[in-house]
Amino acid sequence: MNETITFAGLDPGFNAIKIARVQGEEMMTYVLPSSVGEPNRGNKDGLSLAGVVKPQRAGRPPFRVVFDRTEYLVGPNVSDFAEPIDRLDFDRFKDSPELRASFYAALYRILNGGAHQVALAIALPVAVVQDKSEATQVERAMQSWMLGEHLFSVDGVETVLTITTLRAKIPQPVATWFDWGLDCRGQWVRGKAAQRAPTLIIDEGFNTLDVLVVEGGQISHRISEGDTLGMRRAAERLIRSVKHSYGLELELRKANELVQAAVNGRPAETYVNGHLTDVSAEAKRAVQSLAADVHNFLDRTVGKSKEAYTILLTGGGALALSATLLRQFPRATVMYEPVLANARGLAKLAVRPGFLS
Repeated sequence: MNETITFAGLDPGFNAIKIARVQGEEMMTYVLPSSVGEPNRGNKDGLSLAGVVKPQRAGRPPFRVVFDRTEYLVGPNVSDFAEPIDRLDFDRFKDSPELRASFYAALYRILNGGAHQVALAIALPVAVVQDKSEATQVERAMQSWMLGEHLFSVDGVETVLTITTLRAKIPQPVATWFDWGLDCRGQWVRGKAAQRAPTLIIDEGFNTLDVLVVEGGQISHRISEGDTLGMRRAAERLIRSVKHSYGLELELRKANELVQAAVNGRPAETYVNGHLTDVSAEAKRAVQSLAADVHNFLDRTVGKSKEAYTILLTGGGALALSATLLRQFPRATVMYEPVLANARGLAKLAVRPGFLS
């Protein structure tokens, strides 16, 4: 067993699980799609047509995670191999086989197998953390299965992991504030004035748009009503558009992949009646529609008071909507690799002396 404790930050989002650790003065990060499936459930391998058609699969196969004598497929391209088990309820944060499998695969990626001791800072959605009773229940539920020793394998590599301590009542957007203000030793480097000043954090995630103000190191205000304004809304609009135009019913995860392709300048292509069809125009319109809704929401809720704040743009949708957000808030800072900002902030917080003692 490695006696050195690894301090890590974990952001278990709906669309992807993000993890970070500080190693000396360097930050190691990893993003893992939250997709999980069982090899014997909805197997998609089918019959081989060797010599006629060469099977084509994009990217790397999913990780094979084994624990409690059960195997799971985790992460990239799960839907090519098995039917994904998609859970979007808040109970998934307490304990579920899908969360465990993703958790093990993500830790394996930044630890490279072997035996390790880990201390964790974990962020949760604002909707969970703002209810103190619910937040305490979730943290205790996580502690009940996370703390202690874990034996598992990823792609055949045995790993022994001991979670020594964890804290899990940190709102996800606040972790971005820590990423902005802390260095890799967990020390505040922005000065006392910046620590006390009001900072508006706009976190565009998959499920929700969270907008809150951190002032004096505490959440002073949360702007609600943005719970349905995450990138998921663009995916759902694309589902309706493709259904209307082509009669094709897209799955939510597939629709989100098409939206991300369009945002990143790649063709958003899917098969319709056996023909590869470009739906980039529909995907772009879905994002533009979401951007308009987000703009109207922020204009109504933040309004003229925006000049009072330091503004941080974060979350997986920050880049997708950056043009709209920066027109609205020209002095805002788009966080570096915003999808990972929460995980980086958590890792910095974890190494802060006394935080996980």
